[in-house]
Amino acid sequence: MKVLRKCIVLFCCIALCSGMAGCGSAERKEKNSGTYKLTVMTTLFPYYDFVRAVVGEEKEVHVELLMSPGQDSHSFEPTPSDIVKMDEADVFIYNGGSIENWVEEVMDSLENKSQIRMRMMDYVEVLEEDHENLNEIYGAGHNHEMEEGHDHEEEEENGYEEGEKHGDEEEEEHGGGDEHIWTSPAYAMSLVQKICDTLCEVMPEKENIFRKNAKDYVNQIKKVDKQFINIVNHSQKKEIIFADKFPLKYFAQEYGLNYYAAFLGCSGDTEPSAKTVAFLIDKIKERGINGVFYLELSSQAMADVICDDTDVKKYQFHSCHNITQEQFDSGVTYVDLMWENAEALAEVFNETEK
Repeated sequence: MKVLRKCIVLFCCIALCSGMAGCGSAERKEKNSGTYKLTVMTTLFPYYDFVRAVVGEEKEVHVELLMSPGQDSHSFEPTPSDIVKMDEADVFIYNGGSIENWVEEVMDSLENKSQIRMRMMDYVEVLEEDHENLNEIYGAGHNHEMEEGHDHEEEEENGYEEGEKHGDEEEEEHGGGDEHIWTSPAYAMSLVQKICDTLCEVMPEKENIFRKNAKDYVNQIKKVDKQFINIVNHSQKKEIIFADKFPLKYFAQEYGLNYYAAFLGCSGDTEPSAKTVAFLIDKIKERGINGVFYLELSSQAMADVICDDTDVKKYQFHSCHNITQEQFDSGVTYVDLMWENAEALAEVFNETEK
């Protein structure tokens, strides 16, 4: 897979160089002489949304999402035209980690050396990625004791039996940590501010506007953050079941939740073993859990199997890595998706029997 990716990147870079040799600089001059003074490109939806919120109604800033709505960020590969667009951006914001191993390889070949680049994983404390255990039963993160859900220090104990973790080579392959940092509302607030700081440096004449917009959006995130805290604090249940992958370690740790999932992190596996399905079904019955979650843009097949056996409801939970075209066209925000998550969590944590 890595060899294939390198071949694709090499091909794209060759196309970029040949395509831009005669027109790259001219295209940038034409863009800069037009309506936009600044073009900001992001790889993932959360950062697109954060930039959009900070920029607000300012027409001089163009915000662009590299990955098309509906695409899976973990399988995305840039096309030659994508790389040309990357090169034309004045500010390029990406996440980092294993989902974006291709980014830095491409950036080394870009012609635009004055481009400002933000790797968002550099601005937060990155947690270790969960790895599959040897028994094919994935799950149970610890209930991390956190002050109001916002202590991001890792526990010494990780909840897995000895021998379940992969070696250093495996960690390096996975990018050195869990990359799904935006799933933490606390981190999201911090990242909005980092983006605001950068845009203020680039366009100091717009600083007052950008900072006001950033403050307003952070306050919106704070409201949904308080709602999550309220939901968890008023429920005796602290466990969530995912009939899916689990890219929500930051979210679970922030609010002190235990989790059981078919696959940890963003495993490439798509078919859980019968033992895993049975394990999740047993957990739901044993703990009296009222619902099972599945991720956006993924199959609901496993959730349906579990629901049929346990007579509980299934609920979508947004990891927010991307949205559908319909959501994109309607202007859905990160905050909107988190409010939907809060509603789903509240229903599952409802102590009343379904």
